[in-house]
Amino acid sequence: MNLEQKEWRQLLAIIEHLNNSLDDREIRANTGKELLDLLHADHFASYVWNSDAQAFGNPVFLNMSADNLNLYEQYYQFHDPITHKLQRHKSAVSVNQVIAQEELLKTEFFNDFLHKDGLFYGINIYVFDNADQNIGDFRVWRSKGRENFGQRELEILNMIAPHFRNAMRNISFAKHAPPERDLAATRRYLSDQLLLTKREQDVAVLLLEGKPDKILCDELHVSMATLRTHIQHIFHKAQVKSRCEFSSNVFLKSEVSD
Repeated sequence: MNLEQKEWRQLLAIIEHLNNSLDDREIRANTGKELLDLLHADHFASYVWNSDAQAFGNPVFLNMSADNLNLYEQYYQFHDPITHKLQRHKSAVSVNQVIAQEELLKTEFFNDFLHKDGLFYGINIYVFDNADQNIGDFRVWRSKGRENFGQRELEILNMIAPHFRNAMRNISFAKHAPPERDLAATRRYLSDQLLLTKREQDVAVLLLEGKPDKILCDELHVSMATLRTHIQHIFHKAQVKSRCEFSSNVFLKSEVSD
């Protein structure tokens, strides 16, 4: 895909936002600002799926009405003809891929919700954790009179998606990090049971804290390539394939072995 120099800078800025914070609202808000400019869009919203409530919550939004979005959380998300269809896609998807525009314009969802803030053409992406749980989304809209989104915008969102997924996973890990009193037991497990080297233990402890890769590199004074090598060795010794699986196994087994 051909991007202009300015667009590459915007894309890199988005990736930097996603890699440099453990606050999900901050990274979603900063990313939203960049996305509106990069995708020549007018409106942005981002939600996190609450599996317990079976509803979307914790919204971040730009150029949309807070009162209107309150109505979405209370009513319209439960009478929404498009979002759950869009959610099934594992890549960026245009609203018109799940419903024809002329059909969308006939719905209550459009006339009583989308239309109030001027949302007309939409493009969304949803990211999932290893348990296939939706952990965050970007919803980007253009106003009436603008061109609809095309393949180019879908490809840009797909380029961003892995970084968004990793950021939301890191935030989840940080929220579930073990209490400080358990770190000694965790260290013993990493050393005695997994046979990690001292350096690998240092990397593993920071992984368990859910810190982004860039912060890991800064704290450990290593390159991204070196960090990735350490992580591969750690996962191999732990016989896991993901950070989520690694953290779950370590937290459980270190408590048992202690």
